[in-house]
Amino acid sequence: MIERNSLALLKEVIEQDNKMAFVSGPRQVGKTTLAKLYLNLFGQGLYLNWDNVVQQKKILTDPLFFEKADWDRGKPFLLIFDEIHKYSRWKNYLKGIYDDYKENIKLLVTGSGRLELFKKGGDSLLGRYFSVPLFPLSMGELKGRLTTFEEFRKNLEAPSPVAKNNIEHYNQLFRFSGFPEPFSRANTSFYNRWFSEQKTLLVREDIRDATAIRDISLLELLTHLLPVRIGNPLSLNALKEDVGVAFETVRDWLLTLEKFFYLFRILPFSGKLKRTLRKEAKIYLYNWVEIDNESCRFENLVALHLLKAVKNWQATGEANLDLNYLRDKEKREVDFILSEKGKPLCLIECKYSDTNISPNLVYFQKKLDIPHAVQLVHQEGICRKLANEGFNQWVISANRWLEALP
Repeated sequence: MIERNSLALLKEVIEQDNKMAFVSGPRQVGKTTLAKLYLNLFGQGLYLNWDNVVQQKKILTDPLFFEKADWDRGKPFLLIFDEIHKYSRWKNYLKGIYDDYKENIKLLVTGSGRLELFKKGGDSLLGRYFSVPLFPLSMGELKGRLTTFEEFRKNLEAPSPVAKNNIEHYNQLFRFSGFPEPFSRANTSFYNRWFSEQKTLLVREDIRDATAIRDISLLELLTHLLPVRIGNPLSLNALKEDVGVAFETVRDWLLTLEKFFYLFRILPFSGKLKRTLRKEAKIYLYNWVEIDNESCRFENLVALHLLKAVKNWQATGEANLDLNYLRDKEKREVDFILSEKGKPLCLIECKYSDTNISPNLVYFQKKLDIPHAVQLVHQEGICRKLANEGFNQWVISANRWLEALP
């Protein structure tokens, strides 16, 4: 089960833009599977994993090993480096290959959190690569067809019919996450074992080996405290008291967890309203099944669908969107707002079971003159358009609306 958007983007980056493709995403989201599938489609090339001792030795002892490979010199050759960022000189190594062989040798690099870390400082690879984000599975992808930004805009006016197996896919995502293996198995016992191993390896292997964090047990405690704080503005002061570390430590650990694709942040919208929150972010997890409260899990599932859509449309150059939330000092709140170049496009509110439109949704839509407002509900079979002073408002089942996102 492969992320079709990322496969199409890989082809564009490597074959049309002639750049290195850096595929990054959460642990076990399918990066290696995607790379090997693309290799089969590409036709000729080599896959090398730095964690394989034999392949690691090949890179170290014979850096230009690919020159000796048996391949058709009249066609490009694909080199895939998995986990190469664990090599201390990996950036200079890739830079040399790209600069000297970019007409004949194409490069695909996969990795998770560490691949993101180097982007903070000076980057010797600047201008030589494009990022290809890989996210957990989504309703749009499971539908089997890519959704362009223009198609999404049309869907805001009138939602399209649902695809076959829609509700089955939605329920499976809700119960087993969008990570390919537990989703495809759809087995609770397997999911529990998979989740325990995935989270342990993330914290005790990936993060421990790549950072200077020594109190790994306290970092693990932090990850246990976060799922119950989903959907609300996050108080770092409250977290530091619960974990028993300094404010700066909690702040830095949250940034690390974000870099390693455990969580992502959504910031408050800074628009024309004067009495809105400006600082406190809301956090969500890449694995929404970790959240016991089903209402919060539902909101998190929607958040990741929206984030994935925004990042994919940015990566393909279709649209430059921002994803935020709205909350004013009177505690009126709308879960999500999509804006294009600072101009609000759509409000999205999540209600697990309430099919009566939220007064806050109506208030902010009129206040900011936003053309579209959508209230998503967990219940299937809901699709109702409301006439409200010329504003476009929908109350609709999430399983139907989310299919309009890539």
